[in-house]
Amino acid sequence: MRARIPQADPRIFELFDGWLAARGDHPVADRAAFDPVTISRMLAFVWIYRMAPDRSDYICELAGEEVNAVWGNSIKGRTLTEIVGPEHRATLADRWARARSEPAILYSATENLPDPHFVHRVERLVLPMRSRDGEVDSVLGTSLYDRRTDRIASGVDTSVAMPAAVLRIPVAEL
Repeated sequence: MRARIPQADPRIFELFDGWLAARGDHPVADRAAFDPVTISRMLAFVWIYRMAPDRSDYICELAGEEVNAVWGNSIKGRTLTEIVGPEHRATLADRWARARSEPAILYSATENLPDPHFVHRVERLVLPMRSRDGEVDSVLGTSLYDRRTDRIASGVDTSVAMPAAVLRIPVAEL
C-alpha cells in the first residue's frame, strides 16, 4: 500500500499496520482483535462507524479528541446523517458500503478547503472491520486535520464539497 500512496502522512501507515496486525489470515481485520495500543499515537485522530441496519445509517462508536474538536463536540453515538448532513451522508455511505462489501481500503486527501471552513487540509484512511459474527459491518478510519488557527470549531459547513478523488485499494491486492 505504501507504494500506492507515497505522499501520505506516515501516520496513515501506523493505522494501516495496526489493522494488518488484527487481520491475521482473514481478508478484513477482526474488530475484537484490533489492539488500540498498536496505534496509541493515532488515537486522537481515529474513528469507528458501524452500520446500524435498523436505522439505515452509520453510528459513530468511537471518535478521538482531534476528530471531536473539529466537529465542535463529541460525535460518539450520533448518526452519520446528523454529523455530515443528508447530502454528504449519501456519498460517504456509498463509499463505505463498497469498502465493506468488496472489501477495500479508501484513501483521500483534500486541500485548500474554502472559507468559512476551519480545516485547511484533511487526509483520510478508511478500513473495513469485521464484527464477532464475521459480518463486515464497520469502518475504522483516521482523519488527519490541518486546522486553521484563525477559526473556532463550531460545526462544519456541510456545503463544502466532498473529495472527488478517492483511491480505492481492494484488500485482495494486499
